[in-house]
Amino acid sequence: MQKKKPICITMGEPSGISAEIIIKVWYMREKLNIFPFFVFDDPERLEKMSNFLGIKVPIKIINNESESLDIFNKYLPVKPLSSKIEFQLGDPNYKNSKYVLESIASAVQSALRNRVKGVITSPVCKKMLIKYGFRYAGQTEYISEIVSRKKKKKFNEVMILSTTKPVDGSSNLRVGLVTTHIPIKNVSKIVTQNLLANKTISFEKTLRRIWKIRSPKIGICSFNPHAGESGLVGHEEMDIIIPTIEKLKKKIDLSGPLSPDSCFSKFARTKFDGYMCIYHDQALIPVKTLDFLHSVNVTGGLPIIRLSPDHGPAFDIAKLKKANPGSMIASINLLKNI
Repeated sequence: MQKKKPICITMGEPSGISAEIIIKVWYMREKLNIFPFFVFDDPERLEKMSNFLGIKVPIKIINNESESLDIFNKYLPVKPLSSKIEFQLGDPNYKNSKYVLESIASAVQSALRNRVKGVITSPVCKKMLIKYGFRYAGQTEYISEIVSRKKKKKFNEVMILSTTKPVDGSSNLRVGLVTTHIPIKNVSKIVTQNLLANKTISFEKTLRRIWKIRSPKIGICSFNPHAGESGLVGHEEMDIIIPTIEKLKKKIDLSGPLSPDSCFSKFARTKFDGYMCIYHDQALIPVKTLDFLHSVNVTGGLPIIRLSPDHGPAFDIAKLKKANPGSMIASINLLKNI
């Protein structure tokens, strides 16, 4: 019988809403049957946030991950970072990026050592990270680099977004991204048959592993309007997408290229377990339209499980005490059931 392990949550951007969300979720732990978790964070910062929010949350420092299982009902377990953090809500300081990255790296190490069920990363501010010297497109790529160095193997990570409570009442929309945070003008230069194939393979394996879908049916979205109209509106479909589908369809149940103006509809979604999207907004617009408060970000293609809420640090509401923890709760619940 496998020993129960806690979930690990990272600090996120300290000037944003992450601490507020974590505190609210812990406070509702019994009502919502929240799976035990701990946080890599500064305990004093969390105490300040608890006082600011007017939510009494007793915090306890832990030395190892498993301690959180025994104390979670009474305390919010925290593995402390290397230093105390000075922060102002709504006003980020790039110098705190050191601790943001320390929290992420520590969480990934816990996962690689098989001490946690999985990692949930809180929202960060990429502008501050880049000012500090961060050279990755986002947390997904940074985590993939840490794992690849540790395992001495290159992994084809894939960013996946999923609804958990779509407003139209149809099946959940799961989308994998071929490209993530790059300018739209560069997408056609970056997407190749090999890249699309690798991302699709990682997506299919993750649908099996995370969502327990035995034989996933995947739709590949087109790059151009109306799936390119046989070359009349661009050639990416004929040059990249169709040949990749032909190459993979003996091993994976694939359809496409699909026109994104209709393939995410309530009725079309019942035909597919997931979609591969070519660029960022092609994937995120339908997900956030259907389920703005409860969608989840999942990293596929890695030997560890990593999820995150599908929103940013929200500096504009950081002082207002009204952050909605729905996406964090959805992340915990999805991870709990894996």
